[in-house]
Amino acid sequence: MTTPTTDWTTPSLFSSKDELETPVLTVDLDTMEDNLREYANFAETHNVRLRSHVKTHKNAEIARLQNQISNGGGIVCQTLSEVEVMAKNGLDDIYLSYTVVSERKLHRLVWLAQKLERFATTVDSIDNIEPLQAVASEHNVPIDIILEIDVGLNRTGVPPGEPALEVARFIQEQSHVEFRGILAYEAHVKGNASARDEYEHECMAAMDVAEETVDLLGAEGILVEEVKVGGTATSKYSGKHPIVTEINPGMYPFMDVGELEHRPFDIRKDDCAATVVSTVISKPTEDRVVVNAGSKTLSLDKPQMPVPKNRDDINYVNASEEHGWIDTSDCEEPIGVGDRLEFIVPHVCTTINLHDTIVGVRDGAVEEVWPVQARGKVR
Repeated sequence: MTTPTTDWTTPSLFSSKDELETPVLTVDLDTMEDNLREYANFAETHNVRLRSHVKTHKNAEIARLQNQISNGGGIVCQTLSEVEVMAKNGLDDIYLSYTVVSERKLHRLVWLAQKLERFATTVDSIDNIEPLQAVASEHNVPIDIILEIDVGLNRTGVPPGEPALEVARFIQEQSHVEFRGILAYEAHVKGNASARDEYEHECMAAMDVAEETVDLLGAEGILVEEVKVGGTATSKYSGKHPIVTEINPGMYPFMDVGELEHRPFDIRKDDCAATVVSTVISKPTEDRVVVNAGSKTLSLDKPQMPVPKNRDDINYVNASEEHGWIDTSDCEEPIGVGDRLEFIVPHVCTTINLHDTIVGVRDGAVEEVWPVQARGKVR
């Protein structure tokens, strides 16, 4: 548990954003809500469920807002302890997009399944189905499962076609696991495509692979009720394929520099809701200032660097743990010690995980203070 210190005072509601102690993670609420509605409208238009991935923000209040705007689409979690946090905060339709294998965790999983209105977990081989079946059988609790198919990411997932059919047959033979559908996560497209038509082509190709497997299972009488797909970058392309029943984006409420760089044809600075506000603490030369937001404030696990939110004449060029180097050689307005600079975060999921709190701001005033409730919940 975080130890309280004298620097920590909860931001006062309706106080000015300019009064927040820095560095601080903020979210522009108008922008976030626009992003939520955009994806919800897409899902409604294309008759797919929007089940939002909450691993990005790890906060139950934002998860409830997403669930409400998506007309009860439910949520996705990436760890069992995230599921526990969301369940304890009233979310009752949860999909766990991750395989669970250890016996202690499986007992927790079965316990949760009994508590929730709707729950499903993920498998991708006989090796992770067998321990789940054993514990579910011990407690006499049937567990809904989704079979992950590898459609190109080459991370987890059974190969499509006959290997997937073999695993699906095995599931059908079990007494306490119920086959509900497949997960076809096409995140590889984000690394391969650089234009809108390339996204469309690559996403459709991945979904065609998923469709071939669905047809193969159907020919053997194995009903595939759900086809879950999509991250933030790919959902609005893959979600148009007729085989898809559900999209699972995560970063879409906030966006980040990664999305800006990968999809400049779709995303602008104004679409990026999550920022870190920093303070200039040093001006060692005329062409460089240093801010108090380094790698412990802005996650640098990706190659992208933070991008200034409100100006184009400075660049974030380097970081150590508590320092950020800002190149001001092209600066149009002077910057001095004590000035505040705001940056779009490079990778929003891992940046939020560095913070205890997300501060929601509207029209320059604090309107929400959200704890990152599932921070550190990796088991």
